[in-house]
Amino acid sequence: MSFRSTVESTLRPLWITAAFVSAAVVALGCGDKEPEFPENPQPSASVPPTPPPSNTVPTPPPVAACDPVQSVAFSSILQERAKTEAPKMELEGGVVCGTIGTEGGTVSGPTFFMQPGMCYTVLANGLPNVTEVDVQIVGDAAAAGVPPALAQLLSAPLAVDSDTGAMAAIGAKNSCYKWAWPIPAAAKLVIKSRTGTGPVGAQVYRKKQ
Repeated sequence: MSFRSTVESTLRPLWITAAFVSAAVVALGCGDKEPEFPENPQPSASVPPTPPPSNTVPTPPPVAACDPVQSVAFSSILQERAKTEAPKMELEGGVVCGTIGTEGGTVSGPTFFMQPGMCYTVLANGLPNVTEVDVQIVGDAAAAGVPPALAQLLSAPLAVDSDTGAMAAIGAKNSCYKWAWPIPAAAKLVIKSRTGTGPVGAQVYRKKQ
């Protein structure tokens, strides 16, 4: 074998190895290159979901008790009205009054008992800012101790006013409300401020039929 053939045989493996290394370097160089500076993250296009609307009904403010000035005012107003609207009748309990902070709010009075052979008149009034007052006598199922199944039935209004304005009455003058049943019934007043807010008050009167 000549010297040239010997050299070529010796160097051929080295050339092949070098070719593979060069190809590998080129392949690596063509791959993804890490950016010199990190890219800023793109803002997310998603919008947080809107929370569902709340179905909670705001709690109305509590009814405040009448102060001494308001109590005296109602006593004077109702006493004067009673001269013509509840003549010769006696008081059944005291004045029911309260200050309503939400239009449509109500004031409930204590339990009283409607007796056989008696008739009743109710006078109600609103002080300034209350322009429409409603009053009714309702059965007091809780005081009567009836089963829950009958409570709603017995709590229905027994008598209601038909007046408009800041003054209301049930059974005024010669049309007092007669309790016709042979047994007593637990009842109470409910006064409603239909229009406006502020103090409302009422008084029950009674007499024998």
